[in-house]
Parts: sequence; structure tokens; C-alpha cells
Amino acid sequence: MRRVLTALCMAVLGLVVFGLISVGSASSVRGGSIHGDPLYFTYRQIVWCLMGSVGAIIAARLDYHLWRRPAFYFTLGGGLLLALILVLIPGIGSEVNGSRRWIRLAFFSLQPSEFAKLGVVILFSVWMDAIGWRAKQFLKGFFFPCVALVIVLVLLMCEPDYGSTAVTAALAGAILFVAGTRWIYLIGSGIAGIAGISVLVWNDPVRLARIQAWLAGADSGSAAAHQMKQSILAFVNGGVSGVGINNSMQKQFYLPEAHTDFIFAITGEEFGLVGTLSVVLLFVTLLICGIWIAFKASDRLGRLIAFGLTLSIVLQAALNMGVVIGALPTKGLALPLLSYGGTNMLATLTAIGILINIGRHAEEVEADSHAHMVRNAAQRI
Repeated sequence: MRRVLTALCMAVLGLVVFGLISVGSASSVRGGSIHGDPLYFTYRQIVWCLMGSVGAIIAARLDYHLWRRPAFYFTLGGGLLLALILVLIPGIGSEVNGSRRWIRLAFFSLQPSEFAKLGVVILFSVWMDAIGWRAKQFLKGFFFPCVALVIVLVLLMCEPDYGSTAVTAALAGAILFVAGTRWIYLIGSGIAGIAGISVLVWNDPVRLARIQAWLAGADSGSAAAHQMKQSILAFVNGGVSGVGINNSMQKQFYLPEAHTDFIFAITGEEFGLVGTLSVVLLFVTLLICGIWIAFKASDRLGRLIAFGLTLSIVLQAALNMGVVIGALPTKGLALPLLSYGGTNMLATLTAIGILINIGRHAEEVEADSHAHMVRNAAQRI
């Protein structure tokens, strides 16, 4: 397990360093133009990395079994709902491009939807672990969790944040599935959820235009296809070896959100296919390590949390990359550990800390088991 934890830490460190380099390059033009400092966003990202590291250290040392205690469980659930409600209140929540996703504080902003994914994973894992074999029952194994999930999803849709809504629903469904909820319940609710999202998208001109632009292709000429076209052009410019650090052309205001949602495109332009494959390999390493930790966890709660947290990071990364290469419609999802953004960095590194904590408990159990075997062998001799 020690080797797995080491590989996990190295993969995360590699992604964070890769992200700082990419953010420093992708945001230089915007930082110099708006704030008079090309490194404005880089400095802020470094601060968030440091804060996220503190969160990871605390999470790695805080026993994950504490989430079973009602005080921790209900505090997390209540805090999550309160944050999602506050972001919708004018004067507290900040509206940007028609979406109200941020709570403006003195020196920074928080995005509650990022913590919602982390909170749902923990809350659902604790609940499904507590009910045990009753996971197959309709009320405890499906209905009660779904009522809580619907409340969270409705609040996310009111922002609106379709990307976080889809990811959060997928995470909850995956945890219910591996915990033993009957698949027929999940399939029925999944179909109903997709139908509901389709109706909402159909009645939302902005989201509908993105879907239509994606179906028409990057060369459709529509305004909604502009990001997709500029993103693909970045990969074309980069080729195999890239144009070099800080030599991107697409960051010159050709590609919107170059340092946030589309950071992977700038990585592809400056580092080429070699750089993008390196990022993918690091995420694959994170996936393997996370699944291994889940497989070796000392109890069911650890397995569920480790599985959910690993899926939350890798799924969001896969969706972001799919959007950037034009395989999926455009939506506002950050690339974990690479995109500029404090809340995502803080939530992701905290999740990594919890994974490390679960792995450390598994390592202690393995050590105790080995010591017990040695003592038994010595007694027989």
C-alpha cells in the first residue's frame, strides 16, 4: 500500500505542477490586460494550491470513520444545503454569464457546487454503509437517498449548473449501485432524470444552442461553436511536440476561458501530443491508485468513499477532456488539478487527502495482520 500511496502523491504532484505551468502561460495575456500583471492568476493559483495542500494534510490525518458520527454527518449535510441556498440569494451569490454559482467573499470566491460533489460522496457512502444489507430495500436503499439527492440537484439546477448536476447525479448513482441498490430502481430513475434534463435543455436557449452547435460540428459557423473550433485548432497547432511554453496563439483572446475550462487545449498547443498524453497518463495513474485503495480498504465505508472520490476526480477530468476535443457539448466543468480555480483545487486536494487516509488505515490493518501471523507462527514453533 505504501507504494500505491507514493504513486498517488507523485501523480497528483505532477498534475499540480503541470497545471501551474499551464495556468501561468494560458492566463498571462488576460492577467496583463485586465490586472496589469501577467502572473496575476498564477500567484492566486499558487495560494489555492497551498490552501488545498493544508486541506489534504488535515483530511489525511482526520480518521474518515468520524463521518459516521451524527454530529459530523448532519453538519456536513446542513452546511452543504446552506451553501447551495446562499449562492442563489442576490447580494450573497454572484451572477456571471447568467449563472449564479459563486459566493463572493472579501478576497476570493467559493463555488459550492464543487463541494457538493465531495459532500454527496461522503454522505451517500456513510448512509449506504450504515444500512448494510437493507440497501436492496426500496425505501432505505433507494427512496430516501434519492429524495436527498433530488434536493441537491434542484438547487444545482437553479444556479443553473448542468455539468455539476450531471456529475453529482452520476456519482450518487454509482455509489448506490456498488452498495447494492437494485439496478432496476437506478435504471428507472436514470431514464427519468435524462428525460427531465432533456426538457430543461430544450427550453434553455443557451444550452440548446450548445447542443445544436456540437451536433453541427466545429465548422458550423455558429457563435456557440466558436469555443469548440478554437479549442480543436489549438491541438492542431500543437501537433506532436507543441509550440513551446508561453508560445500559444490561442490564449491571445482567441479561445475563451483558456486558463479555466479549456486549459487542456492550451496544454495541447504548447506541449503537443506528448504533453496531453502525459496528463492522461497521470490521471490514469490516479485512477488505478484510487481503485486499488478502494479494493484494499479496511471496511465497507472506506471502499465506498474511496471509490466515489476517485470516480469524482476522474469522471470530471474525462468530461472536461471530452468537451475540449469536441467529443462532448460545451459545459462549464473544470479540469481537476489543472484548471485555474480555487474551490475546485481545494475540494480535489481534500479528496486526495481522504484517499490517503483510507489507504493509511488499510496499510495499518495489513501490518497488524502480518504481525498476528508472525506471532502465531512463533507460538507454533
